[in-house]
Amino acid sequence: MKTYHVSTAGRVRAAAVLVTLALIFLYSARKALGLWTAVAKPSDPYLFNLNLNTTIPAILLTLVALGCAGVAWYVVMELLSKVRVDESGILLHAPGYRLFYRWNEVTGVDVLNGPEEDAAACLSVEVNTGQATNEAGENAPVTTKPSAEKDEIAAYLSEADLREDRKVRQQQQQVRRQQLAQVRARATRPDGRALPVWMRLLYPQARHPDRILLYPSLDERVELITEIEKHLARV
Repeated sequence: MKTYHVSTAGRVRAAAVLVTLALIFLYSARKALGLWTAVAKPSDPYLFNLNLNTTIPAILLTLVALGCAGVAWYVVMELLSKVRVDESGILLHAPGYRLFYRWNEVTGVDVLNGPEEDAAACLSVEVNTGQATNEAGENAPVTTKPSAEKDEIAAYLSEADLREDRKVRQQQQQVRRQQLAQVRARATRPDGRALPVWMRLLYPQARHPDRILLYPSLDERVELITEIEKHLARV
């Protein structure tokens, strides 16, 4: 068993990004607060009942400050994320959540073009729903025609055809609900409890647990990808 952490160079880069985000956040928040509390002048122009000199700039600066806070949170999550690999599978965990996959659930590791130590990589994970799938990974038996075409021929369909069409759409919706439920069940708290909705918004990995992201800043990342490929070759 081996655990991979963020490298020293990754920590330095993350610290520089966090300092920059903090400065932008403080400046934007201070300016936004001043504009929100500013007294409107009778000569100020308005657009849709919004003051162009105070309200609109305050809204934009507030969005900038909130965006900086969100990006900083994701950078901190990247710093605190760890990847553990052993014979049973691969575990990604950080404060507040964890993801674990057995090797027979992993379908591949995709490394984008570029130097392998810096290129983005994504671990593809299969999410089973109990339905037959085709080569593209989609549910094979559930097919339907485009909505525009159905609208054109709906007047010529019999009642039996319309019932069959409704049945196909219901099957599609059921498959999508099953996929969504299984994807959500992947990301849990460290003790195995399900993550509430508001916590899923805080963790980018928890929103897409069927594709585990391997950050470029991971220490010995090339070794990690090589080890994953060796396990996949044995499956």
